[in-house]
Amino acid sequence: MFTKNATEALNLAIFGLLLPGDHVITSSMEHNSAMRPLRELESKGVEVSVIRCSPRGELDPGDLMTAIKKNTKAVILTHASNVTGTIMPVREVGNITREHGLILCVDSAQTAGVLPIDVSEMNLDLLAFSGHKSLFGPQGTGGLYIRKGIEEKIKPLIVGGTGSRSEHESQPDFMPDRYESGTLNTAGLAGLGAGAEYILRKGIDHIRTKEILLTQYFLDGLKSISSVRIYGPGEASRQISVVSFNVDGLTPSEVSFAFDEQYGILSRPGLHCAPSAHRTIGTFPGGTVRFSFGYFNTEEEINYALDAVRQLSRRRKE
Repeated sequence: MFTKNATEALNLAIFGLLLPGDHVITSSMEHNSAMRPLRELESKGVEVSVIRCSPRGELDPGDLMTAIKKNTKAVILTHASNVTGTIMPVREVGNITREHGLILCVDSAQTAGVLPIDVSEMNLDLLAFSGHKSLFGPQGTGGLYIRKGIEEKIKPLIVGGTGSRSEHESQPDFMPDRYESGTLNTAGLAGLGAGAEYILRKGIDHIRTKEILLTQYFLDGLKSISSVRIYGPGEASRQISVVSFNVDGLTPSEVSFAFDEQYGILSRPGLHCAPSAHRTIGTFPGGTVRFSFGYFNTEEEINYALDAVRQLSRRRKE
């Protein structure tokens, strides 16, 4: 079913599923779109366990095993960090949750359209996605995959007109009408459909291969600059095309401002709506500078960005 974005999809899944007395497990690399709803429910009687990830943002599935309790109901996990790009072991986690009868909700805002996702093979019960990132759709589009049968356990976030069963004043109980009240962003969803068709034509493997090449090229260039510190795996094959780094002696805001004003490069400084992730990698409260590459970037643009980093680094020394 469709939502405005991944945040709304995660809110629907989390608020619709968890009740006071339930226990839920998540990771320390989550975006606030998952962490804030969980903290809200924690104040109302839901027990929340946060598994600490490594300084590279990596999750050990064994830590999940030790966190499971008798009242554990669900695991909420990002597919890849929006800060470090670290890809989480979702398939391994899915095997554990299925074995223990837990519900697995995955946030694929960073991965849908660029990493292959098989909800059956990976044992995913809920999958939230954003339309305006690697699915090449417009802003204001997203959605939530709900495994058949799970909808019986998830209350709607809002209720109202669905255009179906209008003779009844109670909310329909079938998919997707149970969750799609009100007029949807029809034009936006048409654009999302066009983006998905483009991805299917090009092939996810083809798109992923190009993003790996661009990301590794950038990482290798950064590693040659002594004043730059890179966060995350540092290997493109183990992350998505998101790279976080800092330049010694400069704040993330100073670096990003210089990129924008002097070089016309758009980057994002700060905490990236994921303070827990930055605590995990040791960059709280200042954060990092984040570059996000995509299928339409070029090697020439990577070279231009690396030259900008080198020049900023030299000026810092002067």
